Amino acid sequence: MIISTTKESLATPLALVYGAADTRGTVPMLGTVLLKATDEGQLSMLCSDTGMLARTLTPVEVKQAGELAVDVRRFFDLVKAVPEKQTIEISLEEKGTLLVKAGRSRFRLPTLAAADYPRMTPDREGRISVTMNARRLADMIADVSSSMADADLRPFLNGALFTLDKVGLWLVSTDGHRMNVSHEPILGADNLDPRNVIVQRKTVLLAKKLLGQGGNVTLTLGPKNIQFTFDNGAVLLGTAVDGTYPNWRGVLPTTNEKVTVSTDRFANALHMLAATSDDREKQDAMKTKVEMSITKTITTLRRGESGLCELESESSTDKPFELAFNIHYLMDAIGTMRGVCDEAIIGYAASATAIAMRPKDKEYPLSVVMPLRV
Repeated sequence: MIISTTKESLATPLALVYGAADTRGTVPMLGTVLLKATDEGQLSMLCSDTGMLARTLTPVEVKQAGELAVDVRRFFDLVKAVPEKQTIEISLEEKGTLLVKAGRSRFRLPTLAAADYPRMTPDREGRISVTMNARRLADMIADVSSSMADADLRPFLNGALFTLDKVGLWLVSTDGHRMNVSHEPILGADNLDPRNVIVQRKTVLLAKKLLGQGGNVTLTLGPKNIQFTFDNGAVLLGTAVDGTYPNWRGVLPTTNEKVTVSTDRFANALHMLAATSDDREKQDAMKTKVEMSITKTITTLRRGESGLCELESESSTDKPFELAFNIHYLMDAIGTMRGVCDEAIIGYAASATAIAMRPKDKEYPLSVVMPLRV
């Protein structure tokens, strides 16, 4: 394999697939990137940890087609270190090492045989596909990413639920303490059979990065996998998480009262209150508590004796309401709203089971936060 290209042509697509590799595992091949140069002038870069696979394509000058696997971390670090706009020539030497030339510099990296690279072949039976704007899907992932669990003993919570039904696409995530829901109507969805796929956290976060390229994406949901296919030839494939996702619609709180707040002012108040805590307190539920009090025209946020913020707001009732929350959960919820609206509605009820936060002028995204029981 012999190719000639530039730093820019390598670094950007390589950064997009890097996250699919298993760079901390015990199987060396899973920490590599599979490079494949074709006679059509394309370089394919592919990483996989056997649970997910990411591939990008970039145009290069191919002097000799071929493929090889090289340690992705070392290769990526080397490419990033090359000066801007520098021409890079990559070739596979007879002794099996990768020779990288950049200007008057020479570098050699060990390689592994491409034939030994693990393959992921999706089960194509029962799959359904829809095409949508990539950035819109990235925004939907941003809506729900903060409430995905991480290293929970219940694997199905360590990711997000992707659902296609007759009213469109739904993304849901929960860690048991809060929940986020995002929705997008899909033209023609009423003709599709409903499909639910639980997608692991790592795949969801890498999908968001790839979707940031823009353009359109074809989203394919199968019984045991999910695939994102992009206009530029990039592909992300992930296996589904086994298990049954909680009935999220069944736990949506009934809220008969509401208060309207400025997302900027609410977020700023929480950030100021959070600034009064230290790192040790962040691990203590009692010390991350913020009390929220609502009256007809004022919403008060209080963090013990450390700080208090009063905000102008508009409540639907004269009856006062008070509840305590994890300040970081509230910050994540209002952060989601802040990205899509200037004013948010916080729905609540006297039963105080949870609050539901959404934009003032639409139903989604929706953030549900459970109160602290401390």
